Amino acid sequence: MSLTEDLLAATPPLEAKKILFSMAVTEGIGFKGGDRIKGMKTDFIDVRRAYFHAAARWRMYFKLPPEDHTDGMCGLLEKSMYGTRDAAQSWEIEYSQFMNSVGFKRGPGMPCVLYQPLRNLRIVMHADDFTALGHESQLDWFRQVIEKNLKSSSEGG
Repeated sequence: MSLTEDLLAATPPLEAKKILFSMAVTEGIGFKGGDRIKGMKTDFIDVRRAYFHAAARWRMYFKLPPEDHTDGMCGLLEKSMYGTRDAAQSWEIEYSQFMNSVGFKRGPGMPCVLYQPLRNLRIVMHADDFTALGHESQLDWFRQVIEKNLKSSSEGG
């Protein structure tokens, strides 16, 4: 495996979101004969400063800012940071472990497409954005779990 392969993070194909939106109509509003209450809905959740949630996987030292500078001292990065080579992959590892801990299964062909069978929730991940499909009560549960564990902003769909 080359150095570049070690640093890649999964990215969903456009078709993954198209399928999710199609399911929102066919299994959502359309599936229940236009019943918007019983049908499935979509939700969009953006995790703020996502890369900072992931532990740094490489030992990386940095020069301290002038106000903290002491001769012979430097800082050690403990969390992943935007701009570091492995930031995206570190975040993918972090959110995958988190999603697994709340019952989600990753797709074998697309690891950024996830399914929670007990709650019938489907998620497509792209970087720090969760696009979710499910019944409103389950979307509310997912939003609460995300907000409890990861700082996020969400918009109902």
